[in-house]
Amino acid sequence: MTVRAMALQYDIREIRALYERGENIIQWIRAREGAENNTPTAIAYSYDMQAGSYVAELESAEIAALKSRLGRRLAEVIDALKPESLLDAGVGEATSLLPTLAVMKTRPAVFGFDFSVSRLLWAKRHLAAHGHCDATPFLADLDCVPLSNASVDVVTTFHALEPNRGQERAILAELLRIARRHLVLVEPCYERAAPEMRDWIDKHGYVRGLPQTLQLLGHPARLIEPFGVDQNAVNAASLFIVDIKDAKPSRPAEFVSPISRRPLVRRADCWFCHDDGHAFPIIGGIPCFRQQNAVLASKLEQFTP
Repeated sequence: MTVRAMALQYDIREIRALYERGENIIQWIRAREGAENNTPTAIAYSYDMQAGSYVAELESAEIAALKSRLGRRLAEVIDALKPESLLDAGVGEATSLLPTLAVMKTRPAVFGFDFSVSRLLWAKRHLAAHGHCDATPFLADLDCVPLSNASVDVVTTFHALEPNRGQERAILAELLRIARRHLVLVEPCYERAAPEMRDWIDKHGYVRGLPQTLQLLGHPARLIEPFGVDQNAVNAASLFIVDIKDAKPSRPAEFVSPISRRPLVRRADCWFCHDDGHAFPIIGGIPCFRQQNAVLASKLEQFTP
């Protein structure tokens, strides 16, 4: 596995101006890059610029009530699976994770990752403000997660796969690699959508073919049904539950290098992998595990701390 090339970079002042005008940043960058699907660069700039807006939405009584219903629905699903560990892939600002944890009967170890440090800083603050300081947020890509095989009982997503059309197989394969017992997806299902919703999915470059891709990967969904709690009726989500075959006994989740998948050791200001010689920085308490964050530091162990 090789370190990925640095993503294209844009003037953040121009991106801020686009956001303040209410323009669609993903579509603007797609047009600049001449890309058919949403690129990682487009998604990264768009979601990073939105950081804080999801928490701010909770000031609306209507949105807060919707998130509460969403949390109860997800908690019911997850509690039935009795996880000892839970990973929210694409956690954002934890505005879906937090109301779920608030009503869950089980108390798993909780992890959540996103690929925007700004959103993860909001997630960390949001979780801590409601008594969940023990949750572990970290930076990573959906198709390259720094956790070992079969390391988390239940892996879940909530509209996180959504903008990644063309990457369905790579992302699902990676989440299935990590999941020990179950994969729970709350995502749009193109194949079960009405024509209006299909038009919406196509317009925004959202995922499709999730049922078929799971089947091809050898882990067909045990259940696909309407999730039933949606902020946007035109983009209604389906609930997918996938059972992992030959589930292994539970064990503590451990971080591994996204380059070599070898163990990482926590240091004062980074996580370090002896086997591949790379360090991954910690920013505002958030470990940064994207491959492009890697710093070659093969002699780091000769220095303290």
